Amino acid sequence: MKKTILVWATVMAAGMLALSGCGKKETGQAGEYTNLADKESRKSVVGELEACGVTKEQTATLEKWAEDYHEITAKSYSYPKGFTALPESGMDYSSILMDDSADSYSYLQASNCRLTTFNLIKNQLTTAGTGNDTDLWLMFDIEAIDTMPEYQLTKEERADFLTLFNQVSVEGTKTIEEHEEKIQEAWNERDIQISGDKLSLISVYLHAPEDQARFVGHTGVLAETKEGLLFVEKYSALAPFQATYFKDRAELKDYLLARPDLYGDETELDPIVMENGTVMK
Repeated sequence: MKKTILVWATVMAAGMLALSGCGKKETGQAGEYTNLADKESRKSVVGELEACGVTKEQTATLEKWAEDYHEITAKSYSYPKGFTALPESGMDYSSILMDDSADSYSYLQASNCRLTTFNLIKNQLTTAGTGNDTDLWLMFDIEAIDTMPEYQLTKEERADFLTLFNQVSVEGTKTIEEHEEKIQEAWNERDIQISGDKLSLISVYLHAPEDQARFVGHTGVLAETKEGLLFVEKYSALAPFQATYFKDRAELKDYLLARPDLYGDETELDPIVMENGTVMK
């Protein structure tokens, strides 16, 4: 009898551990990511974003974009189900190919980090609306907004998008510290505000020495959750959507600055990571 009870207890314990493992994969923990390629992970990420004030309309858009992206790239890349550990060598999406025959999803060829992030942050964003649409660093974004229904914005939203992402002049400066000051000054002059305390905007400003400017080369939203900090991004124009948990901001910053595609030649100063209008230290 004792042997039977012991065996049963062992089976139950193993089952509980298995269930616990599945739960972690669906909800995620520090150091784990998902590409929103399955329904369970999308539901988990959407729940976290909505708890931080993102509307159901905004999260529905993210879900559709992620689902469509997965459908036209799944043949070229094996996406992990749920959440899985970040690879030590960094993300590598170089093998991903979009299915050219999927005409209905052609809008995804214009998708990028800025359009994705703006969809999630726009209802908590206010600006002076003084942006201009002659910024060459945003020409493909502007074309997508003005010609594709999936990215269509109201007149006010379009002005906010441009104001938020217009390049920042760093003319007459030579150091990263001076660049940081210029970016912060631009945020103040443009009266950019993010409401609430659970969702923030993370922006990586790259250096374009030929234009004497800094521009947002990568961006995402950061959500404060019970599981930790959840960073949601479109990894790059042709790469997938990604949501990653971090234990703290230092870990997030290290992750961002480890990306080799954010660095140019020796004439460029290093990337600057901002959380809203503040330099991330």
